[in-house]
Amino acid sequence: MTNKNLKYFLEKKLHKSFNDFLVFEEGIDVSVQISFEKTTLEFFEKDEDIKALDFLEKTLYNPDKVIDDKKNALVQLSLSGDVKAYRIIENFKEKCSDELKKWAILAFQKSRAHMEHELSNDEKIYISSGLGGYGNKLRYFFVMSSDNKVKFTDFQKDLLIKEIEFSLTKNDSIAEKITFNAYFVSIVCLVPLQISLDAILKSILAETQAFGNFLSDEIIATNTEIFSEEKIIQLINHDPKVEEEMLLPGDDIDLNFLNFDDEEFDEDFDDDDFDDDDDDFF
Repeated sequence: MTNKNLKYFLEKKLHKSFNDFLVFEEGIDVSVQISFEKTTLEFFEKDEDIKALDFLEKTLYNPDKVIDDKKNALVQLSLSGDVKAYRIIENFKEKCSDELKKWAILAFQKSRAHMEHELSNDEKIYISSGLGGYGNKLRYFFVMSSDNKVKFTDFQKDLLIKEIEFSLTKNDSIAEKITFNAYFVSIVCLVPLQISLDAILKSILAETQAFGNFLSDEIIATNTEIFSEEKIIQLINHDPKVEEEMLLPGDDIDLNFLNFDDEEFDEDFDDDDFDDDDDDFF
């Protein structure tokens, strides 16, 4: 989903302001989220009642129960909206095996949101992503590389740090980590939901161009995971195997990098850019 479509969906489709949205701090792999939601839908399709909380808790700790039984128990606990269920998940996620850790964290997130909705009139909407976030800010990971993979000079490194931090700060965003390789820099940052990441990246490119066009206009950007140095290099080189591995199940489109040579890119936008009946971003 693009920044424009996210803004449109949150404000118009859900009739909510950005103050009503909170981002879960823990990041959860997209594949785990998809699997969790599929299991949740399967439970609803069976039209069954949520089992007794004591029974579900025993299922979690029963060594004779298979992983799928425990995953189903976590889904049911996350849907109950009960404080006891919330505490059961909270305790379990601190003790469970690595195999169930991310699933338990996601169940805990869902349970907290559901419980808060049940106990108050404050209808917040929670957003879960691969890298998590804080408050109304999503965590992003992006990589900028030098043109033709030429090693950065010390001056260029200093300039990039200043421009990255300035552009993020100007947009109420936070640089959490900036790491340099010979010819690329990776950044972990927090960006408010309503701020266009595209605009931030374009601003960094524009400011550095005044000191020589030393950056490539292709930028890797994601909120799903922090890539290893090896994977970054493979992506910069457009390794087809790695790009294919990054597609979600069912995806039939090519992996695209943000490219700011696109004449159709528009830094400024408003809700009038969209038609009320346009659901193409799903």
